[in-house]
Formats: sequence, C-alpha cells, structure tokens
Amino acid sequence: MFRIGEFAQIAQVSGRQLRFYDQLGLLRPGHIDAQTGYRYYSIRQLPRLNSILALKELGLSLEQIGPLLKDDISAADLRAMLTLKRAEVERSLRAEEARLRHIESRIAQIDRHGGTQGFDVIVKSVEPTPLLSLYCACADMDEVVRMVRLVAEDGARQIRPALRDKLIVVARNDLDGEKLELEIGYSLTRPSNASVRLSGDYQLRASELPAVEAMATLVRPGTNLESHTAFGAVGTWIESNHYEIAGPCREVFLEPITGPPGFEGALVEIQFPIRPAA
Repeated sequence: MFRIGEFAQIAQVSGRQLRFYDQLGLLRPGHIDAQTGYRYYSIRQLPRLNSILALKELGLSLEQIGPLLKDDISAADLRAMLTLKRAEVERSLRAEEARLRHIESRIAQIDRHGGTQGFDVIVKSVEPTPLLSLYCACADMDEVVRMVRLVAEDGARQIRPALRDKLIVVARNDLDGEKLELEIGYSLTRPSNASVRLSGDYQLRASELPAVEAMATLVRPGTNLESHTAFGAVGTWIESNHYEIAGPCREVFLEPITGPPGFEGALVEIQFPIRPAA
C-alpha cells in the first residue's frame, strides 16, 4: 500500500484532495494506521479515484458524483443529468462568445478613435414603461426640438410630480416616410389613464412602451450638434457584435431639460432594442 503522499503522486492529485474525498465519503483510505493515523491507499483504489476525476471533469458536483459511485443512479438519470450539464455549458459558451465580440468591438473602437471616452455601450433589459405621450410627424430637426420642448415644459407643469418620471422620445420612423415620426412623452411612476392637454391643442394620452429583453444603451450629454457621433457609436457596436435593431430607438432624458443643465446639456440615454443578427 502507499502512503497518502505517494498515492497522490501516482494519481496526479494533491494530498488535500484525497483528504477532502475521504471527508465526503467518496474515497476512504484502504487502511489507517491506528498508532500514527497515517492514511494508506491501494493501487486498486485508483480506478475509483479516476472515476471521481472523470465525472468532475464533466462538470458534475461532488454531491452528484457520490450516488453515481454507489450505482444509486440509473443510466437514464445519468443521461438526463449530463444533458442538463451540456445545456449549461452551451449557455456558458454563448455568453463567452458574446463577451469576446464585445472585447473585439472595444479594441476596434480604440483603434478608430484612440480611446473609448463617451462610447460605453451597455446591454440591459427594460421593463414595460407606462407613458403619457403624443405622436407627431416633424418635417425637420427644428420642429422636433420645438415639439420636445413643448411636451417637456407643459408636461412638467401639468403632470403631478409624484406621477411624472422621465421625458422620453421614441423614433417611430417609416423607412419610406419623408417626416420624422416620433412619440414624445413622460414615463410614469405607475400606470395611469390620465390625459393632459397641452398648448397648441395637443394632448398627451396614456400608452405603454413594451418590455425589451435586450437593449443596447449609451449615455451622452444633451441633444446637440455632436449627437450623431453617439448614435454612430451605438450603430457600430451593434454591427460589430453581430446584432440587428429589433424596434424603435428611444431617447430617455435622465435629467430635466426645463432648467439647468438644459436641452443641450442634460444626460440622455440612447436605447436600441437588439436581437442576434440573422
């Protein structure tokens, strides 16, 4: 028989592992010296140890391995267990592949721009969002700015502060349309059937923005002449990471525009629903 250190060398494991397997009852020493307490193992215990190591390499936990060594689990149960483990490994591989694409995209950003300042794209899920909003078709950006200011200012005055949350602009553009089709309104802290009449005979009506499982988001300061660079950064990220746009873009104003820092300085989160590219 071999002392624990010798057996560990033969099996290419640590003595600590062998003592741990002993504690769990997975691999008891073949003999323990009553006087010295030394553990001894027989070479005939090596196949059992190899079974433990092989099952562990498949990703099974030591708690799962114990019954297998006692033949307490049928072949069908073992197959089902390994099928679940395979699905878990496949999910992990997909997550790592996505992480690799994100890393490659960030490297490409650095190569193009010399840094990543202001171009941090984060993917997150978004819950359904109750909204008080209006639809409008704007001929140009000047009209867009006018409508956003109208909703922001009148909405801030007329929607109760406890109900009013953030100003949101949703771009619902038809690719063949000549005008900018927008939904502009305030998200609400809770669902409401309220409606709000604005100056110019406009009206905010209750609606809901749907939940989105995967939203590519980027935070930038304000709506200004440099805004297109932020949209371009999100577009580049979406393409580089093998996604495609899956719905209307949203702009969520994280700060009010009716006072400082104002329309051109308030932080805005750009949100693009995405899905894996076909």
